[in-house]
Amino acid sequence: MLFKAQPYHFIPATVPHAAQLIHRDISYGSDPWQQLDLYLPSGPQAHPVILDLYGGGFLRGQKSSAKLNPSLRFLDAGFAVISMDYRLNTSETNQFPNQLADISAALHFLVRQAATYHLDLSRLTLIGESSGAQLAVLAAASFSAGVALGALTTTEVATLPRIQSVIALYGPYQVNAMTQQFQQLHITPKFPETGTSLAFEGIMLNQQAPDRVPDLVRQANPATYFTTLMPSLYLIAGKKDPVVPYLQSVTLADCYQSATQRIAKTLWLPDGMHGPADYDTTPIFQQKLAFITAAQKNAEH
Repeated sequence: MLFKAQPYHFIPATVPHAAQLIHRDISYGSDPWQQLDLYLPSGPQAHPVILDLYGGGFLRGQKSSAKLNPSLRFLDAGFAVISMDYRLNTSETNQFPNQLADISAALHFLVRQAATYHLDLSRLTLIGESSGAQLAVLAAASFSAGVALGALTTTEVATLPRIQSVIALYGPYQVNAMTQQFQQLHITPKFPETGTSLAFEGIMLNQQAPDRVPDLVRQANPATYFTTLMPSLYLIAGKKDPVVPYLQSVTLADCYQSATQRIAKTLWLPDGMHGPADYDTTPIFQQKLAFITAAQKNAEH
């Protein structure tokens, strides 16, 4: 079965006791998909913010699903955790890259409501998995470079809060290279349509095979927008991933170093597959927390 035809089953997140307040279905825009859920830890102080972006090939997914569980761990460390919906593609209609306008709208909304919800947007981290990872890195890269993609305006980008760090798990970035990378790794793709117009990456390129539209591939690649202003980056992927080859993340790390003259933090799991299961562990959470803490300290100097 093609990826785009697979049924979607919502499994809710497991909310930890550290979530002292939960605000659900907050509208950050006028579209029905422009809603977010906000999880707050205890304490009256302003909390650093995790904005979590779920994956699903831009075709499916929902806020506050079980994919949020790894990020909800940050509540114990005093972070506010936000799960947002964004406009999805369909087999017939492509929204990409207008999802970046959704992220921008959510961030502008959170800035306006920061005092209400006790948020410290000067300590902002984006976390994404799979296509959510692509969105997280693409948002951080294009926003920091002052580039307005899709429906965004330059004024909207210029007035966004600064993203301090990004954690991206097993995301697709150079979507025209996936087929060749699977061959290089001797991995048979889970979805045989990979690299064609029928794949999620083809749908996001206006129903076109990636190798036929290099300009759109370049637009979708976060590395296109890397500058020295790009936030700190932590890339995590599994070497046995049959959905998105981990070499996508390896290549992005190389591009990050070339453009920023800084080294991205990386973690390649030897037996890691696709999806949160292999990555929702206490040691990986502790590494994420240490990475964010270091980025915050660097920003203070």
